[in-house]
Amino acid sequence: MTEEQIDFTRQFIVYGNLTLLTWMLLAFLGTWLYNQILGYVVLVLTAMSIYLILRRLGCSSCYYCKACTKGFGRLAGAFFGTGFTKQNSVGNRIGFVGFIYFLLAPLPAALLVVSTIHVFSLAKILVLVCLIPIAAYSFASWFRKPAAKLTSTVPAS
Repeated sequence: MTEEQIDFTRQFIVYGNLTLLTWMLLAFLGTWLYNQILGYVVLVLTAMSIYLILRRLGCSSCYYCKACTKGFGRLAGAFFGTGFTKQNSVGNRIGFVGFIYFLLAPLPAALLVVSTIHVFSLAKILVLVCLIPIAAYSFASWFRKPAAKLTSTVPAS
């Protein structure tokens, strides 16, 4: 019996998690520029949701991964992976991932737009210009075809 296992490359894990961390910090800055207390709440909520809850939910067993990544491979796969990688990184946690997407993209973007309308600031525009491409790239990953290195491998029996 052969089971497909997820094979995360080191480069994908590092860049995926650094991009996710950058995205989280941009969401924090976006909400912080609107309201400082709300910014800190969003930072704590997203950090806990991603790095404590989602990482733990995504990593219940090393059985599904070719090499153990302690859940960090599945985080990168959930937000920036394709095909089999995304399907097995997200699984039945799609609603929770959707909630995190809301905290990382639409919420800070909307607050930045409203805040910029009230008081114009180049810092707000800069954060918004950095936030949108990361969110668009992550959202587009749901529709991309799988790449050979980021999908799965079938172990030899």
